[in-house]
Amino acid sequence: MLFLAADDIVAPGGPSAPVWAFLTAISLGIIALIQQQLSAKKAANEAKVLASKAAENADKAQANTTSISNGFAGRMDSKLDSIIAEQNSQGNALRKHLEWHLSEGNQK
Repeated sequence: MLFLAADDIVAPGGPSAPVWAFLTAISLGIIALIQQQLSAKKAANEAKVLASKAAENADKAQANTTSISNGFAGRMDSKLDSIIAEQNSQGNALRKHLEWHLSEGNQK
């Protein structure tokens, strides 16, 4: 089994193994910080895009509800009430007319 120690990798007269370990740890820490910053920037950009879409949808919703807020729904409700009242009166007239036919038919 081949096992290399840090002393086997370090060149004679160069930095010692603890120095290489320290430099490696610092390099990995810097790389981790850069990666974290890039991830945070990406998340902020995605949140900005989502907020923009939400603002657009809110504007569309406001435009779609303008007719309701200016009394349109109330006017439509009163029109529907008048249509129902007219249908009821026509239904009553038709019922009376059919009753008349039934009573005339019974008299013959």
